[in-house]
Amino acid sequence: MKKLKNLSLTEYDIRQLKLMKEALTDYEENKVSLNLLINRLGGLLNCLQDLSDEWKENFHENWFELEQMYAVALDRNEPISKYSIGINESIGNLKKLLEFY
Repeated sequence: MKKLKNLSLTEYDIRQLKLMKEALTDYEENKVSLNLLINRLGGLLNCLQDLSDEWKENFHENWFELEQMYAVALDRNEPISKYSIGINESIGNLKKLLEFY
């Protein structure tokens, strides 16, 4: 997993990355729903300009896991809490990818 600490980042990308971290924190503090988190992260990922394709792919894979779990829960009319282990794992991976201090 490629860490941001090893990359040269523009101010624009740093702002987007900080917003991603804030979105994850908001979700963990129950301020936003999983659906809103997924939408925010997806939009911010699409805004990134100068990050490597490898980093973006790693982030996308973990983001997509969240999206899949949410979609399956909706489709099966199941509580999202049934997928909490997978959700927490994906969120942990996303947080690791966003380490840049």
